[in-house]
Amino acid sequence: MPSSPIDVLSRHLEHVTISDPLSDLPALAEVLDAVPDPRSRRGRRYRLGPLLALALLAVLGGATSLAKITRFIAGYDPDLRARIGLPGTVRLAASTLGRLLARLDGDNFDAATCAYLSNLAAAPPATATNGTTALLGLAVDGKTLRGSRTAGGVTHLLAATRHDTQTVMAQAQVAAKSNEIPAFTPLLSGLDLTSVVITADALHTQHEHARQIVAAGGHYVFIVKGNQPTLLRRLKALPWREAILNDRTDETAHGRREIHRMKICTVRPGLPFPHAAQAIQVKRRRTNNATGKTTIVTIYAITSLHPGQITHAHLAGLIRGHWSIEALHHIRDVTYREDACTMRTGAAPRIMASLRNLAIGLARLNGSRQRGCPRPGPRGTPAASPRCGAGPYRCPPRSGSPIRPSRANSPWIRLWPHLAFSRASRRTSF
Repeated sequence: MPSSPIDVLSRHLEHVTISDPLSDLPALAEVLDAVPDPRSRRGRRYRLGPLLALALLAVLGGATSLAKITRFIAGYDPDLRARIGLPGTVRLAASTLGRLLARLDGDNFDAATCAYLSNLAAAPPATATNGTTALLGLAVDGKTLRGSRTAGGVTHLLAATRHDTQTVMAQAQVAAKSNEIPAFTPLLSGLDLTSVVITADALHTQHEHARQIVAAGGHYVFIVKGNQPTLLRRLKALPWREAILNDRTDETAHGRREIHRMKICTVRPGLPFPHAAQAIQVKRRRTNNATGKTTIVTIYAITSLHPGQITHAHLAGLIRGHWSIEALHHIRDVTYREDACTMRTGAAPRIMASLRNLAIGLARLNGSRQRGCPRPGPRGTPAASPRCGAGPYRCPPRSGSPIRPSRANSPWIRLWPHLAFSRASRRTSF
């Protein structure tokens, strides 16, 4: 049995007619080439865009450190490197790549990668059953890169992520000795919020945030907790016992059963929050299948959506869909071991986080739902565990099993052979 899944996948693709496997890679290199290059022109050997594109492929293949990324880049097919604008022979040191990432402008890099994902994920606005334009959920939440801690602080990023595709539409770094609240306004200032519903946790339930979203043509669904005591007290005083049940879901997954019951009240005049139109109460009953322990949690939320603008099921889906950004953070931590990454210099932690966002977003847009671990195989290949799949990409099928036609022509599957080392470099492990 071969040690690498590349040969297995190649046998399954023998009878599949596919287009040029590298058609999308040069376009990505051109997008990344627009990022300002901090290096001096004198002595510059490699173009920035192709170098970052190959680094992205290394992250897609499971590289989690600078040494592994440079090892991936050196082991790529020379034709692949020449195709995207790099010389056939690349001698790149990990320290050189680290200095380059540390000096990059994080804002410009995030703007380029997020715009690229936005264009790929863009879809024409759909029409709901009641004739209104369908609303798109956008979750806002922050994440700390724990491995980047230095004497001056730690890198903390605030991102806006689509509910449906888990693609990052915008990302900003929170200033040192500050919090996420001041970074909320500049994060959303460059996005078109028309027909968009912003979901956020209780930290961002702020008056200025609500005014900004509504002024930009969007809507919000905010969780209300103790940081807004007057608002929370008014919400609890609403006649919830007399309110009818608007939505109920019963789901069993991950070793537990969850029942969500949602009630909606039209907001009375004088509620101390701008543009609030409806109040929401959600009771979540969770039962652990192994222990039988049951917990009941009640949460309150407010929204600027008026009755009739959205169905009850869609509103409940937006509240639950906010956890898509938490799932994205889980993948970055568990699959890509982000918190274990000890890059601390300059913008390097932020650039690596953006590469992980881009890798996960591309995998999601190509139809992958796997959340396994893309860890190196026995000989340095990005092999898959037979139990959990091949990380964020679809695991190569076992011998004799067919490939779905929809995945056979996927650009993600077509780029699979280029995620492995050359045969010479595959003989040694990391």
